This record gives sequence, C-alpha cells and structure tokens, in this order.
Amino acid sequence: MSFALSLAHLGMLDASPPQLVEAAHAAGFRGVGMRLHPARPGEAPFPMHEGGPMLRETLARLHDLGIEVHDVEIVRIGPAFDARAFDGVLASAQALGARRLMVNVDDVDTGRATAHIGMLAERAASHGLNLGLEFMVYTAARSLQVARELVRPFAHDAVRVVVDALHFFRAGCTPEDMADPSIDHHFMQINDAPARRHPGLSASEEGRAHRLFAGEGALPVHRLLPYLGDDAVLSVESPSAIRTATLDIHSRAAAAWRSAHHFLRGLGHDHS
Repeated sequence: MSFALSLAHLGMLDASPPQLVEAAHAAGFRGVGMRLHPARPGEAPFPMHEGGPMLRETLARLHDLGIEVHDVEIVRIGPAFDARAFDGVLASAQALGARRLMVNVDDVDTGRATAHIGMLAERAASHGLNLGLEFMVYTAARSLQVARELVRPFAHDAVRVVVDALHFFRAGCTPEDMADPSIDHHFMQINDAPARRHPGLSASEEGRAHRLFAGEGALPVHRLLPYLGDDAVLSVESPSAIRTATLDIHSRAAAAWRSAHHFLRGLGHDHS
C-alpha cells in the first residue's frame, strides 16, 4: 500500500500557517493539516481571514512549495452552536483547497448535535468541504458507537468518522472496528502511546501534549492500516510537550517525517 503523509498542526501550534507549510516541506511532507479555529476558549486564532495578509502568504507558500492542505480544524459543536459563525472559516478553508473540516462534539443531546452537524455540513458542502467527526473519550462523542449515530443520517461522503489512533484505542476499540462503514477509510491520524495512560495525566492532557510517534509505543497502530484505501492520507498528529520544549518547528517536523518513514517502511508500505 502507498500512503500520502501529512503533518498535523497540533504539536506545531507555535508555527503560523506559512511557517507550518515551510517546515513541512523542508521535512519531506507533501501535505499539512491546518488549524484555522482554536480548540478551546481563550485561544487566539491565526489571522487567516479571507483576503488577509497571512492567508495570502500561506497560499503563496503552498503554491511555491507544492504542498496541499488536506484538512482544517477545528469546529466544536456545543448546545448553542451556530453554523453561521463559521462562514469565515469555511471561506478560508476553501481558499486553501482543503478537503475536510474536522469536528468535535460537546453536546450530549444526540438529536440536537445531529441537527447542528447537518447545518454545518450543508454550509461546508457549498465550500467543497466534507466533515470529519473525531470521537474522543473526553468529548460527548466519546466512542465510535456515539460517533456512528451522529453521522448516520448523512450521505456517505458528507460526514464521516475520522480515526485518530490514540483516541480509537483509548475508547476501547479493536482493529476489527475499522471495518465500520461510517469510518473515513481515506484519512487517518497516526500516533502512539503506552498501553495505558500515565496515571498523572488526564485523558485530555495525554491527547493534547503527551503522544508518541507511531511505532514508539504499545498501541497496535499497524493493524489499522490494512483497512485503509490505497490512496489514504496519514496525518502525523503526535503533539508532545517535551518535543515542543526542546525542538524548534523545523526539527519537530523532521522528527515527525522520520518516524512516519521508518514506521511505514518497516511494515513494507510506501509513502509520499
């Protein structure tokens, strides 16, 4: 199998979008995932509004270096969600040529959350975007089963469940669960971790800042790959507080590339 490799912004958030593109290209990546909207209240977004100087600079770097934006983050759907508030993010994502808009769900009311997902999916479709729903044990979409119910009402490509290896296994999934038809089998976030979360870390702390590269931990990440399509994009999303504190953005991107290269080559897979 041959996979395309992409560098996720999480773990590189001290890099602006143009810097992310430069670091990814220098490391060997041909794609990136980009954070256009902060994940948590109080975090300042990058000024990537349509027509703005940072978006123009990012587009120039993408064009000059031949890098693609595979996905953009992150929309969190809570009880008071208003899809219209994300029109600017959708316009910027379209300008970047992104294919997926990543979504988290923070509403335990499944019916209401599904309605809000539908509103967002309709607006996203007009910008050429599909939605990728991530399940994580510290969100309302805490399992594959919940995520499946949330995407069930929608057309196959409009809203799919995206697998992040850490969250997949921490939610109690097994590799055989990858056969679930609600899963996007053309895009996956790869990383690794110890068999059990360190008792000093919360689930969210582990997810946001204490991950290993694929092949460095105890999770059977390699067993997920056979379920993916030959054209699948693997996004290296392995944020590490230690790496952030000790390595600059170019060194972190290079480490992410090397790890993915060795992981895939060791399994007999090609990549680009």
